[in-house]
Amino acid sequence: MPLPMDYHSHHRRCGHAVGEMDDYLRAAVERGLTHFGVSDHGPAWWFPTDHELPGTQMAKSEFAGYVREAHEMKARFANRIQVSVGVEADWIDGRGEELRALLDSQPLDYLLGSVHYAAGASIFKRSRWATDKTEDVYADYYRLVADAARSGLFDILSHLTAVEAYAPERESARQFYPAVADAVAEGGCLVEINTSGYRKMGDDDPFPNRAMLKLLIERGVGLTFGSDCHKPEEVAFGSERVEALLGELGVKPGVQLSTVRRCPLLSFHP
Repeated sequence: MPLPMDYHSHHRRCGHAVGEMDDYLRAAVERGLTHFGVSDHGPAWWFPTDHELPGTQMAKSEFAGYVREAHEMKARFANRIQVSVGVEADWIDGRGEELRALLDSQPLDYLLGSVHYAAGASIFKRSRWATDKTEDVYADYYRLVADAARSGLFDILSHLTAVEAYAPERESARQFYPAVADAVAEGGCLVEINTSGYRKMGDDDPFPNRAMLKLLIERGVGLTFGSDCHKPEEVAFGSERVEALLGELGVKPGVQLSTVRRCPLLSFHP
């Protein structure tokens, strides 16, 4: 049986996932989940245009309709699964108040905070590693993650350590981990164990990796689960592996409801 929750999901609106919102909810019900989060990529709010990044994120003009549809799905599936309406929002350096205003404009149950851009480029741009100084990218990424953790905006931080997905010299990133773990503990948000790490890295670590997870657990940070699904068949992907990993890391079994910022979310606590 998979873990009972999955709080990180996408659908066709972001431009690089497939399927409608209800396809993912039906998949969650079929897999026996009790809690599911609708959390597609929010708009690229920091650009002046309506749809600066098609194929990556929804348009600004789609945001209200997205939230409205998610609440309709929440009502439609209410007797089958607990649906929380969220969004994956990008943390952009120095512009937290603009993001806060955007997110406060919609009735969202929870917020995923992500850093997708560091040192001037996407963290998933493979070609950057041929020219960028690896340690500088790591330093900027982990500084931004720490800032997002302390911002007070987010209920869950998404895919920590994802900057290392296609990067060289991963060991050099670990010098930044303790400060990030301190910031997360100070900020009070949850951290998801995101199984897109298994898909992107082809090894035995999710995002965050074991090394970061150990530091978070030492600091008592609450953990939750997100598959980062971009296809309905990826709902709850890897959750059995995560359950085994938590046991390996000494996290007690069983989930509890934790109210972080806005609504109760299922989480594990060290």
